[in-house]
Amino acid sequence: MKKFTIQIPDKDIEYLSQRLTNARWFNSTIDNNWGKGVPVKYLKKVADYWLNKFDWKKQEAILNKFPQFISEIDGQNIHYLHVKSAKSNATPLMLIHGWPGSFVDFIKLIEPLTNPQTEDQIAFDLIIPSIPGFGFSTPVKDKGWNMIRIAKAFTTLMKELGYEKFAVHGGDMGAGIVGIMSGVAAYSLIGTHINSDFFAVAGLGMFPSDNSFFTNEENMSLERMKQYKKDGTAYLEIQSTRPHTIGIALSDSPIGQLAWILEKYKEWSDEDKNLPEDTIDIDQILTNVSLYWFNQLGASSAEILAENMSMAFDWGGDNLQEANQWTPPKVQSAIACFGKKEDESLLKKLTSFMGEPNRWTFYDKGCHFPAMEVPTLLVNDIREFYSGKIK
Repeated sequence: MKKFTIQIPDKDIEYLSQRLTNARWFNSTIDNNWGKGVPVKYLKKVADYWLNKFDWKKQEAILNKFPQFISEIDGQNIHYLHVKSAKSNATPLMLIHGWPGSFVDFIKLIEPLTNPQTEDQIAFDLIIPSIPGFGFSTPVKDKGWNMIRIAKAFTTLMKELGYEKFAVHGGDMGAGIVGIMSGVAAYSLIGTHINSDFFAVAGLGMFPSDNSFFTNEENMSLERMKQYKKDGTAYLEIQSTRPHTIGIALSDSPIGQLAWILEKYKEWSDEDKNLPEDTIDIDQILTNVSLYWFNQLGASSAEILAENMSMAFDWGGDNLQEANQWTPPKVQSAIACFGKKEDESLLKKLTSFMGEPNRWTFYDKGCHFPAMEVPTLLVNDIREFYSGKIK
């Protein structure tokens, strides 16, 4: 384990400015909505803010206020924040991001989780790792870094930090890693907490062949999901099947990287809001996009997505026979869903194959990025769930 400080070279910052200044824009005569992706007019507006108003050095200083480290686990550098509460009885909690996110997603959760407002609220020591291929967990040194291997590595990290029992939360890919940890690290977990939403469930594509078990309202939501699966998951198909091709494009073009991520902030955020920055702080968005650009994460994160789409579950066994002989203990679990309330019953039914969680909560605000959109709601939900687990 060694201390780490973010320090993007000035030449890289200057090069980004040059690329934004000299961006090549195509002329679009049909550019009035998001039906075919990010409208060029809107993208130009955000790119102008990125170039002329966004201050990377300021954001870098904010990130560096939090203690950061790099540990080598299973041959891979794992970057993480380790922020301890002033309370001696704080509960260790790992927060795991997904795509197109990073540890930056959780910045607004750190203060309220580590420093509760009242004495009767539990406090947390936070461990916020970067998935290999994301953040500063780069470069990825070998193949095979799927969610199973990541779950094992993150469990090892917690052991090395001295945490024999710990809590965990995740969203997007992080939710998948949390689910796997409930198998490979069940005896170490106080519980598991994930956030979910319409798009996270729709992306799984596990739709029923018989719709007769669903209400009319559920079938309407189901049709929306099927349409999204058809029209809205090209990003996953290209990254998981041709990660090199898309990775080269995203690593070279900052405007391309911005468009690639910005589309998801629009599509997967609160649908009652008009633009991504109406629900997520634009500086937080651009801090994440800048991180992807500086560290060429468009390529390395696509590699990890490709690994995940081709993985086979072994639940910790060295071979299939051993895996079939071992059943992990049941871990107390919670799912917090954000978005349209009318999707509540459908989300429950479509995720029933994973087993019934001990706690469901639903919120009509936010969506796929609650840590950025509605951090207070997420903080309260995490704290309420784990308050019942801490004795």
